[in-house]
Amino acid sequence: MANGSRKAVLVLIDGARCDILRELLGRGDLPNLARWVIEPGGLSTGTTVFPSTTGVAYIPFLFGRYPGSVGIPGIRWLDRSGAAGGWRAQWRAARSYCGVQAGWLNSDIAPAPSLFDLVPESIAICTPLIRGLRPGGNRLIFRRAVLGSAAHYVGTYPALDRAVARAWLDAAGESWRFLFVVFPGVDGISHLKDPWHPAVLESYRFVDRALGAFVARVGKTAELPAFFVVSDHGMTVMREHSDTAVLLERDGVRTLRHPFHVWRRRARVATMVSGNASVQLYFDPRSGREHPLTASRIPTGILERVLAMPAVRLAACRADAGGVVVRTQNGVALLTEASGLIRYQPESGDPLGLGGYVELDDRQLLSRTRDSDVPDAPRQLLQLFQTPRAGDLVLAAAPGVDFRDPWEIPEHRAGHGSLIAEHMEVPIAASVALPDAPIRTVDLMPTILERLDVTVPSGVVLDGVPFSTIAAATEQLVR
Repeated sequence: MANGSRKAVLVLIDGARCDILRELLGRGDLPNLARWVIEPGGLSTGTTVFPSTTGVAYIPFLFGRYPGSVGIPGIRWLDRSGAAGGWRAQWRAARSYCGVQAGWLNSDIAPAPSLFDLVPESIAICTPLIRGLRPGGNRLIFRRAVLGSAAHYVGTYPALDRAVARAWLDAAGESWRFLFVVFPGVDGISHLKDPWHPAVLESYRFVDRALGAFVARVGKTAELPAFFVVSDHGMTVMREHSDTAVLLERDGVRTLRHPFHVWRRRARVATMVSGNASVQLYFDPRSGREHPLTASRIPTGILERVLAMPAVRLAACRADAGGVVVRTQNGVALLTEASGLIRYQPESGDPLGLGGYVELDDRQLLSRTRDSDVPDAPRQLLQLFQTPRAGDLVLAAAPGVDFRDPWEIPEHRAGHGSLIAEHMEVPIAASVALPDAPIRTVDLMPTILERLDVTVPSGVVLDGVPFSTIAAATEQLVR
């Protein structure tokens, strides 16, 4: 470690949208973000991960990995072998990080060092991901549980955000090198109202005021840390709830699903929703089959039924010979990766809207897809199916629709989770230089480690790369 005095703060505004953030900046409503973060550094529109949902989309920030790389396919997924056991095993097998199993996210992630492991002098405020934190490093534990539960049902997110701001201010004078601060209000209020609702906009302003208060306190006694202000996913208004489980039940297909059907007998399909604009389907969930199905074994009738749903932007499954098959009602394509290149091969139509056959390296393909309606979809589909825990068939919703209806209490009037641009695009602001090239949320952890002069241990693999590496590569291409 070359410079142990360097510090960094990562502020996560859960659910913040790029366009809203830029609109408020343009109005002068976020003066502290502008002065202390964007003016010395910059603001960019990055891409998050699929499923684009809270918890899962925290993994890139704290582990530098894609969720599929560390065995987490969504906030809900099915343990195939456990689902064939007794009632207790069935409940455990139907994973949901939205309730009492939320803490299991930390142990379900495959062995990998977190940012907290690599920077022991860390403090985290209001996060479900705490693996690697030293005793005392996890702040707001009790209040997060109590205030978070109340906020979910009655909308008191401002109280939770105020508690986060107080804890952040209290930590200012302590000895730390890395601070991870999560503000849930924007996401929570957006779900209940609308991403542009005045109460949501006030949540953005509140975070800005909290940043200003923190800077004022830290600036009295020390040099300011490097600031990174980000979001984990976007958000759109949901005009329709098209619950896949309800649709299949109407067709006579018994489904296993949350919250009260996790013990469903003779279930033919398990539907595991994330966000709520993505859903993973597991066929024959009580079979005890450990291995996922590939394309030729997906039940044709169900596949055709879900592809005919207007709510479905695309469906994906594992190809028989490796890679991922991407489908829409009018198209089929194959995604494969080999020798450092990702290949997109349309067989009919053009499911990802890339204009035909494409073979590029990872960063080139990110640039190529950046302006499509499903940015970074090739990489995100490939990473998701890295884990055998992912469903046999995965659906991503079209704009304005999600896949969960009767059991979402209270009703979500806005949501996320899909591969569409409005859910995948996230603001990334930093007080350090940003590259003039597309970036991902998975690039934040290596950038923070580089800023703190912390070396990634030998043998540890990160899916992201530091901003400086992206900038250098971009300069070479320009030359």
